Amino acid sequence: MTEKDTSDTPKSTSLVHWWTQEKGKLSQAEVLRLLQENKGRLEKSLASIHERNLFYRAMNRLFTFFAILGGFIDKVKDVLFALLMKIPAPSSLKKSLQAFVDEFSVKGVVDFLQVKMYSFKKAPHNERAIQLMDEVIAYASTHGLDFKKHFPEIGGKFLARRNQLLQHSFFKEFSKSGLERFLATPFSFNQSISPVLDDSAMWHKLFVFLEKKNIADIVLVGDDNRRTSLNDDSKAAVGSSQVVRTLYEASVLKAAGNRVFIIGHHDGYLGPYFVRSVLRRLGFENLAGNCNTVVGPRMFSNIVLKSGASNVGNLFLTLPSQKTTEVKSNGLAEELQKTARRTQFLIKMPNAGLKMIEKMTYSEFMGSILNDDNQRFDVATEDLDVIEKQTLSEYLTISRQSSGVEDLDRADYYLFKRVMYEPFLIFPEGSRSYNEDNGDITMKYVNPRYMQAYLRPGDVILPVNLVGGSDITNGWRLSPATLGLSVGKPYQVNAEMIEDYEVEGLDVMKRIAALPNIKDVHFSDDVQAGSRR
Repeated sequence: MTEKDTSDTPKSTSLVHWWTQEKGKLSQAEVLRLLQENKGRLEKSLASIHERNLFYRAMNRLFTFFAILGGFIDKVKDVLFALLMKIPAPSSLKKSLQAFVDEFSVKGVVDFLQVKMYSFKKAPHNERAIQLMDEVIAYASTHGLDFKKHFPEIGGKFLARRNQLLQHSFFKEFSKSGLERFLATPFSFNQSISPVLDDSAMWHKLFVFLEKKNIADIVLVGDDNRRTSLNDDSKAAVGSSQVVRTLYEASVLKAAGNRVFIIGHHDGYLGPYFVRSVLRRLGFENLAGNCNTVVGPRMFSNIVLKSGASNVGNLFLTLPSQKTTEVKSNGLAEELQKTARRTQFLIKMPNAGLKMIEKMTYSEFMGSILNDDNQRFDVATEDLDVIEKQTLSEYLTISRQSSGVEDLDRADYYLFKRVMYEPFLIFPEGSRSYNEDNGDITMKYVNPRYMQAYLRPGDVILPVNLVGGSDITNGWRLSPATLGLSVGKPYQVNAEMIEDYEVEGLDVMKRIAALPNIKDVHFSDDVQAGSRR
């Protein structure tokens, strides 16, 4: 396209019409010049995203101001509290005050209120304008241009407004009632990991209180169907039970440097929490004290669900199978998929990559490892042997082909750095199982791809079967009941199993269903074939 061609284009032409006409004519050298010459059209399209809704824009700016102010107040509060803690006082009092201060955040309150704009109000956004700006930025990127670098102000404003639209779509998709919309909590599309709740957190203490009131007993069921009650049997009997001996075996494997994946089944809303709680009660802190878990986006949609999920472990966000949980909002599934790819990228990281994360800062990792610069990569990995270096290089080459990996968040990186060797709790059904009229349990549909997505050769699988959770939870009501726990022998995954994940991933669940327990659990081929959802 020539200089004359550009100047002949009427300035009043919309971005839609202009881009449709011009994008097919551009060579690589012309893209930047054309965008610079038509910066006015980009800004006009950016302004149209809010459909000129002045009230909405004013409220967003007001909340932004109060969020900044709240952050400043929180910093002052932390400084003053640190000085207060130097005054001699009983340690129990100091711990209680610390827990209270940690729970309260002025900025957190402002963010919680701002989210109501997204959860209750319909988005005043021009979706077509957003799609078009996305297309322009993607086209520029494919021609080697960093849109954010050349147009930082436009790029920043666009990302903020696009994120606002996605927030509306997120809560519309995952908030199922007015109460859930009221309890909506801030969600970030940039972050893939959220930390586990500390034992001193108010929400954790609430769960512990409710647990003590509603778990009548825990029964450990061995391979021979021998049952051991935590209430009625001696500590020696519990310690010598097949369940505890098997957990100890998995604990030894973890201590030897193996990554342990606790693959589980549960039949109630709080099943994942109960699995972690029972393991901790049995004394296996190294398996469950700071464990990780993979959850769907709905668990991030309100403060109750997120706090409950955060009691299970460090949360790694994924996108459930679209066969069972279809995301219908335009563009939302694609954006969540980017977040899920970052989760998979981190969890699946080969040992060579974990070694680099151990010794590197975020900036060093992004600049020398993740970015496609062979010279910097060779210098950074000089301590790796040939096989490790080749394995990591191949893994990064494949990962770079997935959109979203390049946007790995700094906070995610440092949190993963702390927990990357901790066990993972994974529940492939993605939800509680079916409770049959006769008291039996039938597993829901299982997407076997979890084995390919998260496990690596050498990782250890520990099959876990927990039942009784559905007897405790009935909607928001809780009733005392007994939990049953059985575990299978831990075993290592090999490359052949991962390659044949469609068979092996289901075989894990069949093993779990075959474990004896206080209720019979069934794996149904008919459910797997889609006869029941």
